[in-house]
Amino acid sequence: MAGTPAPDEAPRAVSRLFGAAGVAALLLVWAGASLLTGGFFVPAPWTTVLDAALLLSRGSTWAQILITIGRVCVGFLAGFAAGCVVGVAAGSRRELAALFRPIVQFFQGMPPLLWAIPLVALMGVGHLPTIVVITLITFPLVAVTVGEGMTTLPRAYGEMLAVFAPGLRPRLRELVIPHLRPFLGASAKAGLILAVKASVTAEYFGANTGIGFQIQSAYMSLQIRRLFAWAIILVLVILAFSCLLPRISGLAPRVRRRAASRGAPSATGSTAADLGSLLESGGRAGRIMLRGVGFGWKGRERLLDGVDLTVGTGEIALVSGDSGSGKTTLLRLVASLLSPAQGSVKRPARLAFSFQDDRLLPWRTVLENVALPLVYQGEPRDKALAYARFLLGEAGLSGAEEKRPEELSGGMKKRAALARCFARVPDAILLDEPFSGLQAEARRQLWRMFLRLRGLRPIPAIVVTHYPEELSAGAPCRRYVLTGRPARLAPRREVPGRRAGRKGGDHAGR
Repeated sequence: MAGTPAPDEAPRAVSRLFGAAGVAALLLVWAGASLLTGGFFVPAPWTTVLDAALLLSRGSTWAQILITIGRVCVGFLAGFAAGCVVGVAAGSRRELAALFRPIVQFFQGMPPLLWAIPLVALMGVGHLPTIVVITLITFPLVAVTVGEGMTTLPRAYGEMLAVFAPGLRPRLRELVIPHLRPFLGASAKAGLILAVKASVTAEYFGANTGIGFQIQSAYMSLQIRRLFAWAIILVLVILAFSCLLPRISGLAPRVRRRAASRGAPSATGSTAADLGSLLESGGRAGRIMLRGVGFGWKGRERLLDGVDLTVGTGEIALVSGDSGSGKTTLLRLVASLLSPAQGSVKRPARLAFSFQDDRLLPWRTVLENVALPLVYQGEPRDKALAYARFLLGEAGLSGAEEKRPEELSGGMKKRAALARCFARVPDAILLDEPFSGLQAEARRQLWRMFLRLRGLRPIPAIVVTHYPEELSAGAPCRRYVLTGRPARLAPRREVPGRRAGRKGGDHAGR
């Protein structure tokens, strides 16, 4: 109906009303203080506004403002960069956190006056000491905020990237920076306002230009009205930074979306020739070999002992066992996400891993998630996205390419994760209960998809599943079971008291 306000308009109107009430209350208190002091120590608000307007009408005032803004920008950028480096390093390793903690706590807890004045005395008056003071005041805020963000870094995504896109560059680009984006935004907003305030302290003691110096000059000469006028100008600078920063940060998503739309592949997708050449570009499918592998968590009893397993080219090994027997640990050892305490693990270099959870990056589209392995294997972006689009079509996800993972159902996420496995063009593949939690018909469809995609490139596979009969019904498999404590791997037929194929026997560990 015409004239009906939008759902968000009422709360916004209430917020504006309360904001106006807050400003009115502040002006009333200010005016009352001015009346009580006779207007000398606290000039009236209207007098201060007129004095500030008069100052802003002069070119020399704008020169002082620009000098302060320049120092603030340089000092803040230096402090922000140093804080990011220290925060990421401290959040990554305990040893580095212990190393940097005293430095950060010193500048965070010590009043700036106690170290800023000796610093200015050593460096002299000028731009550099002012910039250094601003840097050192903003640095600890950024370091602490970024460090806290690093402690919440999702380990699951880190393991996924270690398999599909190993290396420092993809880890920074695909995990660290996207995860830290809200922390960086919060520290940038608070740090920039703190930098403007710090410029007053820095210029008060270490400069002969800028807003801080003008405030110091007015204070020393008891020009109270001029002091208040420059204070109002400082508040206006802070408000300007507060308003501009969200708009500047809002440009980044639009630039990324525009770049992504320019790099999107054509709707024709991948041709058979493209697919064949891409599959041929993969390495030679080899074997997975475990010899005498043992593993135990530190301070606990040994979990695995003397595990031997060989999976040749084109073979599928089905591994079952009770919950907690070490099935997932075995796959993580094969994927080099863990190191064995004894024995050796050999497997092809290019590996794909379908985890129990999908581990799709929430800040990437479904298409970008599936194309991720190819992009970091050096394939051109257009070709990587085209092949990813083809795989999503094979997985029954045509039309969902530009959606985010949270827009998909559980079964659709499993399909996308499996498509990502084959986008790796792997020489071996590991599946860890990849379709658990889905209905029987959905699992059967996904197993058929797995076998169809694996038929494009026969590779060794190790599959941990509570439903081995669903896969073995469509492909020849060798069955194994982890049993005992510590667990050892044995062919299924060698487990005493059980018969292969007995109803319910393949569901151990449910």
